Amino acid sequence: MLFIHQIAVYVHIAGGFAALLLFWIPIFARKGSAIHKRIGRYFAMLMYMIGVSGLLMSSMDLLMPEALHPDRSVSGTRNTAMFLFSLSLLVLTSTRHGWLTINHRENRQPLRQPLQLILLGALLMCGAGLLGLGVVQPNPIFIAFGILEIALVLGMLSYTFRKQPFPRQWWTEHLRGLISAGIGAYTAFFVFGAVRLIEPLFVQLPWLQMLVWVGPGVIGGIAITVVSRHYRLKFSPKPATNKS
Repeated sequence: MLFIHQIAVYVHIAGGFAALLLFWIPIFARKGSAIHKRIGRYFAMLMYMIGVSGLLMSSMDLLMPEALHPDRSVSGTRNTAMFLFSLSLLVLTSTRHGWLTINHRENRQPLRQPLQLILLGALLMCGAGLLGLGVVQPNPIFIAFGILEIALVLGMLSYTFRKQPFPRQWWTEHLRGLISAGIGAYTAFFVFGAVRLIEPLFVQLPWLQMLVWVGPGVIGGIAITVVSRHYRLKFSPKPATNKS
């Protein structure tokens, strides 16, 4: 079991590092260009890989905390594992949502298939669980991400079952999905990787830890709002002008 867990960790780290680098190429490349599509496919495959590996290793941590981490407290290991599990599910669900919307465009039927709805339901329950845990402990980071995950699920469900979507809303949903996946990937990177390099600073600057953990979610949430509004206005029908 330890060997399987270690392999999942290595796959997660390697895939995550590559995905963080590739994330920015489709963002700045001309939308619809060959490089945008090709790098976007690579990014999506990497996000699937880190989502699945993250779910595997966090599930093992939840089920066997003492065997896998004998030097840590059981409650601490499980809290960290639950947070990583929710981030991995966020990455997997958001990536799939963004990929399905761009591939099927006006056809939303693939979004209503059982697998995607199960993922959305699982992410909604994770968000609610994380929110509840954050209130009980209390933990503002868990509260923030619990709210974020619930909001993202409700937004994806709204598009999936909306009777009449906005014009070309599939495009904004594609961007929303991939930006949300990026939020999960960057948060995991800062929380479980880069944070260890700057951990001594947290003693002197307690607010820095909150900034590092919540920063990707705040920046990503603002980006989703701005991008969605921009394209909604761009694709909205222009009012007819009367010519005399």
